[in-house]
Amino acid sequence: MQRIALSFLIVAAALAITAPTADAAFGIQSFSADVFKQDGHTVETQAGATPYTGVTDFTLNSTLGLTAEQVKTIRVDLPPGLISNPQAAPECPQSSFPTCASNTQIGTVDLTALGLPYSTAVYNLEPTAGHVSDFGFSVLGLLSTHIIGGVRDTGDYGLFFTIDVPQGINLSHSKLTFFGNPADHGTGASPAPFIRLPTACTGVQTTRLTVDTYEGHTYTASDTTDTGASGCDQVPFAPSVSVTPDTTRRDSPAGVRVGVNVPWQSDPTKLASSHVKDTSIVLPPGMSINPAAANGLASCTDDQFRQDTHNPVACPPASRVGMASITSPVLSAPLTGSVYLGSPQADNPYRLFVVMDGSGLSVRLKGRVTPDPNTGQLTTTFPGTPQVPFSDFTLNLSGGPNATLATPLACGPAATTSSIAPYSGTAPATPGSSFTVDQDGSGGACPATTPFSLGFSAGSQNMAAGAFSPFSLNVTRDDGQQFLRGLTARQPAGLLGLIQSVPLCDESLAAQGACPEESRVGTSTVTSGAGSAPFSLSGPAYLSGPYGGGPFGLVIVIRALAGPFDLGTVVVRGAIKVDPTDSHLTIETPTLPTILQGIPLRLRTVNVTIDRPYFLFNPTNCDQLAGGATLTSSEGATQDVSSPFQATGCDVLPYAPKMTATTRAAKRGQPAGLTVELSQAPGEANTKSVAVKLPTQLAARLSTIRQACPQDTFKADPTSCNAGSKVGTVSAATPVLAAPLAGTVYLVLQGAGKLPTLEALLQGSGITVDLSGTLNLGNGITSTFAAIPDVPITSFRLSLQPNRANSALAAGADLCSGALKYSAQIMGQNGKGTAVDSLVGVAGCGVQITKAGVKRRTATFSVRVPAAGTLVLSGKGVKRVRKSFAAAGTYKVKTSLTKTGLKSLRKALARKRRGARKLVVGVTANYAPKKGASAGGEAVRSSRASKRVTFKR
Repeated sequence: MQRIALSFLIVAAALAITAPTADAAFGIQSFSADVFKQDGHTVETQAGATPYTGVTDFTLNSTLGLTAEQVKTIRVDLPPGLISNPQAAPECPQSSFPTCASNTQIGTVDLTALGLPYSTAVYNLEPTAGHVSDFGFSVLGLLSTHIIGGVRDTGDYGLFFTIDVPQGINLSHSKLTFFGNPADHGTGASPAPFIRLPTACTGVQTTRLTVDTYEGHTYTASDTTDTGASGCDQVPFAPSVSVTPDTTRRDSPAGVRVGVNVPWQSDPTKLASSHVKDTSIVLPPGMSINPAAANGLASCTDDQFRQDTHNPVACPPASRVGMASITSPVLSAPLTGSVYLGSPQADNPYRLFVVMDGSGLSVRLKGRVTPDPNTGQLTTTFPGTPQVPFSDFTLNLSGGPNATLATPLACGPAATTSSIAPYSGTAPATPGSSFTVDQDGSGGACPATTPFSLGFSAGSQNMAAGAFSPFSLNVTRDDGQQFLRGLTARQPAGLLGLIQSVPLCDESLAAQGACPEESRVGTSTVTSGAGSAPFSLSGPAYLSGPYGGGPFGLVIVIRALAGPFDLGTVVVRGAIKVDPTDSHLTIETPTLPTILQGIPLRLRTVNVTIDRPYFLFNPTNCDQLAGGATLTSSEGATQDVSSPFQATGCDVLPYAPKMTATTRAAKRGQPAGLTVELSQAPGEANTKSVAVKLPTQLAARLSTIRQACPQDTFKADPTSCNAGSKVGTVSAATPVLAAPLAGTVYLVLQGAGKLPTLEALLQGSGITVDLSGTLNLGNGITSTFAAIPDVPITSFRLSLQPNRANSALAAGADLCSGALKYSAQIMGQNGKGTAVDSLVGVAGCGVQITKAGVKRRTATFSVRVPAAGTLVLSGKGVKRVRKSFAAAGTYKVKTSLTKTGLKSLRKALARKRRGARKLVVGVTANYAPKKGASAGGEAVRSSRASKRVTFKR
């Protein structure tokens, strides 16, 4: 063998030395590339068919068979979709080549080298690492040449072949013939398609030849077919799809295997299945992107993915969301690789980058995931996939707590649909797939109705009565429960905030979620996503002005930054309403976000913590209370929940309210008014009930009682009550609000045979509070307000007006003639009480001499003064008396006759007529109030009163 090889080299060298110099300029004289039927000259055009042969033939310019330059490398680029299948014939081991078994032959080659013709067999070799295929031939069994096959994986994915020509071999002609079905050529191989025509009928096709020489020049030529492949309507296409989650448990994070299968036709007498052009798979309703996947998630930029290159992919590890593989019948092993999350684009936020490597190839695809904006149902699209055959294309999206996908909430069949378009141009195939969602992932039956039983808790951090404390409300939802959509929370009575201490967010800013920091009252945190590791987001909570029918609003603003996704700013609005009976707060958020940019949130927890310093404070009532809520699901179910709430330490709160009552002077039978004021110092327990027994001198005016407003009218619209039922005014100042509440006092009917109630309707800052008091007319009037809200009131004033038309009270006696005694029982929310026994201050009264008596030469007067001041008694014939008094009241004042008076009395007693034997003296009481003295809330003026007294024996 060594002698033969040496002889061949000597002959070749001799020919090279003695060969005449080539006159023709180097170039490609001709080039053709065709696939033929068995007759050897009719071109095969049927799409997807197996031709009898495939021939590439080129001739270089030469003189006497020699070329001016030496060929170094030959490359032939086939049109996209024209496939050679190295798996169609057995492989010859590299160690055996060039002595290969006949059944490994896949063609022939005819060469002209050094001016001499050569013909030899081409064998299918076992490819070396990094190569798609390796076909080999040898000349005279000495010079072995490899035809290395590859794929243009940075372009159109067409096939190419390269041949390295040893230096010194002056090649002028090459005709390479591949067998369409090697078995038809007597190789002994089993029938199998080695060549397949494209399955796309896109018109003319071009094969390109590139020749590089050792002299450093490159020459190209191309051969374009007249028509290209035809008959695409006959090309079969029957792909199938499968979607298989790693768990079938409802509402759970799931790894998902998505597979597309295309049958491979191994019979060379039949047409191949069309290559897949576009793939669109619609996952089952309810299977959606899992928000929990955002934990630690990153994305891969286009520059990092480096598509259409062989540069290493540089995607961050945190952007890897799965694995991928593609099995091709023309490759000895599957291509495998990773699936990455592509960086979001404005019009394409959810992208998949797929890279699969093997056999020296790097297939890099970009897919698009499009969620339905209303339901979250996912459509995954891979457009324009390469014109290469595959039997299986598989995406395995990662599972675990932070799986990219989550299973549907609803049990039962979960159907996948698809639209897979072939390169043949025929109608897309629409294969489907289905799996069954169950209760536990093991086939367990689901209940007839999806449950909606969420967890709830609410409470203050510090439960001390009346103390400022952060307050938190929590809603929790387990996997498998209906999704939370709405929340109406009810605070325990007495849990209030100092609204006046917070600058309210303007509506124009609240609507945009752009409230200033000064309006912030707390923080909201939500977690979302199926599984044990939901994704968490937090944002500020602000207090706004009127919203949703309430006097105030809660504005929750959360910037939804989830991994690499910016889902925008979520603004949740809640209406804060105040109960008119006990003043408890209700926060209505009927619509919570359930889906953001196509991602169903699957809310797991909702927390709102109000923690602004010195804002929210506890009740002063230590009874067992409760905070509650009504929860609404996305399917319309509702659930009422509650959480116990009980303040502590009420007994240590002081309770010392102060009450005063005033009226104005009125004669018996005249309309009368009454004003009652109650005040408290900060830090005391709030008032729970007040019962006041009025002086007997104040009587109910029956004509006014008969004008009481019907209860239904009052409830519907108090302002429509008749004027006769409006008997007074009411006001209250509270540290909760910047401005006092004020309103009207109504008499309201409570049914036949029943006394009307006294309804004090307080309004202000958008708030209405109705204080309802009962009336008892037995043994005087007693009015009882038994259920006063647990609200701090620094001052309260209820005034029954003395209108002539509709005064509630009438004077049963001259109100200035005697003390108006009243009593009251005042109870605090903490159980402590105060008893009041006092006098009603009467405004407009002057000094009165209520009684006068004479004993011997001394007159005694009962004088009532309206307030502290000085009294001077004087009259003709009596001694002038001056007295000072420290307070209002009835006092005895004595005076006696002067010497002049005694003389007058003696003269009178000496009169002849018996009936004239007496002395009548007019006595005047002049009263001057002490500076600043007041009564009934008004300054007291100077006044005088006169009384005639008789002195006799």
